[in-house]
Amino acid sequence: MQKKSQCFPIILCLAILLLYFHNMSLLRTMKELQKNFKVFPLRNLIFSLNLSELNKSYCKNISKSLNGTVEIKHQAPSFSERKALADSVFVGGEYVPVGCDNPDHVAIIVPFRDRAEQLPVFLGHIHPFLMLQSIHYRIYLVDQQDNNEFNRAALMNVGFKESLKDFNWTCFIFHDVDTLPEDVRNLYSCPDQPRHMAVAIDKWNYKLLYPAYFGGVVALRREHYEKINGLSNQFWGWGGEDDDMAARIISQNLSITRPSQDVARYTMLKHKHEEGNKENKERFEMLEYVSPRIQKTDGLNNLNYTIVSITEEPLFTRVVVRLFRLGYNTDKRWRHVMGKRLGRKGTSLVKMKTDKSDI
Repeated sequence: MQKKSQCFPIILCLAILLLYFHNMSLLRTMKELQKNFKVFPLRNLIFSLNLSELNKSYCKNISKSLNGTVEIKHQAPSFSERKALADSVFVGGEYVPVGCDNPDHVAIIVPFRDRAEQLPVFLGHIHPFLMLQSIHYRIYLVDQQDNNEFNRAALMNVGFKESLKDFNWTCFIFHDVDTLPEDVRNLYSCPDQPRHMAVAIDKWNYKLLYPAYFGGVVALRREHYEKINGLSNQFWGWGGEDDDMAARIISQNLSITRPSQDVARYTMLKHKHEEGNKENKERFEMLEYVSPRIQKTDGLNNLNYTIVSITEEPLFTRVVVRLFRLGYNTDKRWRHVMGKRLGRKGTSLVKMKTDKSDI
């Protein structure tokens, strides 16, 4: 027993030495990744980062070195260009800047369906653009695959929830796939208040569509998106959800900010109107009569969806989802008035039962 007790300290010391050299080997491996690929995969780190060192302000001054517009290409990148991009990011479309200890942690959420031609053009443009800004980001493509009308707002809610299962993102940028930023000074980060980024789009002669417009590309901090309960899940088809989002922001005593119109410029890729994304003709009635009454009960807290698959592609993470229609409750008298305003008998729109048969 005495010999065994004498051997124990020696064995313990050897174990500590082995653990030390193992960790040093891991650190050397990560430095080689940084050197050769200019990125490192945060997901696969099996040792803890020293959070006390994440206090430098190197990345916060990046805007001072940015200058000018970037080239807009309307065609998909070539094979060699796609390979170069894939070699510059971690699989799943994640990028971490080198020599930058405190980057913004940004989840790029892209609501998507039936835009296969636009996707490679978007990816070929947005990755080099974001890399110039030295932010830590990952691109999530939330792909609706069901028989319902397109629901952009619900897909944004899904992207918010699913992305947080990967990393504690602090900033969320919701981005249409057909909208390409032109000026690298348009910073993809989240200021103190929600930011509307797509201020000037070529389709509308680089003018703000209307004063309350909050569509195309928007940025919100995590706490702000949670405070407004995300977006309404009731806007099926084209239109209305961006106005509802603006109303939610204002109702929570937040402000909508915008970069300069000279900087927040975008090119919109041309496309046909999809059959599954027809104009929502009830959106104005919904915005006036329904949305203000259901902000607290309709959004992140009643989102109903099924994940079909999550795939880490070379340049993005694809989240394939099925959405389910949801009902919402108001008082009986108001439902009767609402039914009349929308030309419905009873309350078919307002008191809708959850229906999974159309999937």
